[in-house]
Amino acid sequence: MLHKEMNKQVVAAMRECELFAGMNEEQFEQVLKISDLIHKQSDQMIFQQGMDLTHIYFVYDGAVKLGRGTIKGDEKIIEVCFPGRTFAEGVLFSGRPKFPVTATALKASVIVSIQANPFLALLKGSADLCINMLAHLSMRLHWMVKELDNQTLHNASFRMIDYFLSHVDLDTESEFDLKLTVPKRDIASRLSIKPETFSRALKSLEKKSLIAVNEKKIILKNVSELRSLLAEEAL
Repeated sequence: MLHKEMNKQVVAAMRECELFAGMNEEQFEQVLKISDLIHKQSDQMIFQQGMDLTHIYFVYDGAVKLGRGTIKGDEKIIEVCFPGRTFAEGVLFSGRPKFPVTATALKASVIVSIQANPFLALLKGSADLCINMLAHLSMRLHWMVKELDNQTLHNASFRMIDYFLSHVDLDTESEFDLKLTVPKRDIASRLSIKPETFSRALKSLEKKSLIAVNEKKIILKNVSELRSLLAEEAL
């Protein structure tokens, strides 16, 4: 059980997550009763592709990558989940659900694990919660459609700038220093870009004076201009 008095910051972060925001106090308390706080070190696995679904998860701190193995033994990163994000909840309604991906901590992470079956029972007991869950999953679906468009219709430079800008506040317009919290190779995999193509695209964007690369930091020279280039599909 996630003891509320011992983990006030974790509980507050969960309360702000869209998956739990629509719950009343009684429903949220029920979620806390079926929740545990887990700590994972870098490269530690949380669950493996093909395992039975037992929990859904909320990232409080750190970063978690969701990836699928290929026949050749390679890994394709589907998504990287940062603090405030949940994962595995979309598998709840699959009958006899199994995890479709492997979840691994990209760095030391603090994660809340929530028992799947009791959470599903809680949803079944409230039409409002079910609607809230549908809205949450609908947003994820729209995000996945956007990702599919990016990976099939746009080049590496476009995908990279779109990814960088997704980590910038909407009210930022001028220069922005973006600290990379995950390795570049994992960002490349997440964007379906080969590592060598990723490196060439970075250099190309630098030559155009759109970005500057400083080890683990990407300096976005003019956020407003980059947003305009994305909107015009001019990258």
